[in-house]
Amino acid sequence: MLKFEKFIPASALELGALFEKRNFQISLVGGSVRDIFLQKKSSDYDFTTSANPDEIIDVVENWADSIWTIGKKYGTIGIVKGDKKYEITTFRADNYDEDSRKPEVAFGDNLEDDLKRRDFTVNALALRLPSLELVDPYHGLDDLLAKTLRTPTAPEVSFSDDPLRIMRLFRFMAQLGFMPEAST
Repeated sequence: MLKFEKFIPASALELGALFEKRNFQISLVGGSVRDIFLQKKSSDYDFTTSANPDEIIDVVENWADSIWTIGKKYGTIGIVKGDKKYEITTFRADNYDEDSRKPEVAFGDNLEDDLKRRDFTVNALALRLPSLELVDPYHGLDDLLAKTLRTPTAPEVSFSDDPLRIMRLFRFMAQLGFMPEAST
């Protein structure tokens, strides 16, 4: 059995406990979760939470070494704890205008919808904190084990929403040796 704790900084687990104590959900998401299953240490830790930006600040202000709010209007609060930088973002459910790759950011109300907006299923994985429960509604772990790149939504919708995802597809092919599934 893979020991998640080996790949997650102790301060991230502390962060999870702080949010749980305040009755907010928080999960580690994206590439850092993917990297855990690849048994690689990550240097990029992203979290998603049910807390809004002001609530995030309220939870971490007496714990974090520093806080930055430059992404607050998009729901993202950055913090530093020790030698780790973390970005914590309120659940989102982005809506894209077909003439722009910039989404209209709307805060969401659940983790599964937040994961649905991710580029590939292998990045639509989450670990709830502090319990370390895996959340994988789009079968990203299966795709990770098969070294397959698949979008959580229809590929034409995903790539139309954000054409840079096509470049990410090729980057993951080159860096990870993964291949896109046929429709992707």
